Amino acid sequence: MSVFAVSKVLLKRNGDLSHVLWGVVDTKSNQWVSPEVVAPVEEVADAIRRGDHVVALFPTDFGHVPGSEFILDESGGKTRVTLDGSVPPERQMHLIDKLDPALLR
Repeated sequence: MSVFAVSKVLLKRNGDLSHVLWGVVDTKSNQWVSPEVVAPVEEVADAIRRGDHVVALFPTDFGHVPGSEFILDESGGKTRVTLDGSVPPERQMHLIDKLDPALLR
């Protein structure tokens, strides 16, 4: 089981997750194990299904801090990747740093 940290997101117009900038982290040292890469939401969903933990990183004046984990929401007949539980206003997905869409090309 790996722990991935998401430092940037690209959201669709409806607010659903489209792509992430993420990488594997060592939770004991809080260091990146691998370079961050851009990945489509389907890869995030696959990681969650495998049992990996996927954590959101939120920007602060002092760098990034971890927030909620991403989970699969399969309600309404559609699978979405979203943040777990009741998320405080300052830790909503739209407040994660934004991924430049030009990086998808």
